[in-house]
Amino acid sequence: MGRRSVVLLVLLALPIAVRAESQVDTAISALRKDSSMKVRTQAAIILGQRTVVEAVSALREAVATDPAAAVRLAAVGALGKIRDRSARPTLRAAADADPDAAVRKAAQRAVEDLGPMSFSIDEPGGTGGAFARGALRDALAQQLRERGFAVVDSGGMRLKSSVLRVDVDAKGGKTVIAVKASLVAVDDDGRMAAMLEGGARLSATGAIPEAKIGVYSAKALEATARTLCEDLAAKLGER
Repeated sequence: MGRRSVVLLVLLALPIAVRAESQVDTAISALRKDSSMKVRTQAAIILGQRTVVEAVSALREAVATDPAAAVRLAAVGALGKIRDRSARPTLRAAADADPDAAVRKAAQRAVEDLGPMSFSIDEPGGTGGAFARGALRDALAQQLRERGFAVVDSGGMRLKSSVLRVDVDAKGGKTVIAVKASLVAVDDDGRMAAMLEGGARLSATGAIPEAKIGVYSAKALEATARTLCEDLAAKLGER
């Protein structure tokens, strides 16, 4: 047995008094840097057995870039045990495109075990006033839930939306309300996952009373939110 293998196996036998974080650091370092496929595989297994959340980034890197299928498989298994939702994009990519069938199957199972993708929605910015921005936020939440996603107060993928315009044109015996909004999705690790824009137009015969402009604008924003959420689901591969 090689020296590096012995080092990792010894980690499991160390006395309780040894600081756990030092063992975790050693395993993470081995997963990222060790030249031995067996050592990297064992490191991923250890991190999964101990459900080390701090190792998620290193495990995601291993799933995405390690040349050895055995290491990628062990890293997928570890992420499945840790159940950190930030790993979803990496697991889904592996389920779709990893060259090894066993890795693809394990990654798909891990994605399913994570449950529905969750989103937190920041307060929208932009124009149209508080009513329009609130309408956009509520419509996004509703559309996400209708597609089986979880909407949470914090955590998950962050959605940053903005009402870009709300135009009201009353002439020729009808009123047309045109709205446009943007949506940016940011992964748990801070990377932008999607940047989208959408809009909708709503027309009514005759003039719309000023008191009802907000209601009609909200309906147009609901249609816009539907389009944005459809595009977001397609972009993330979550149809």
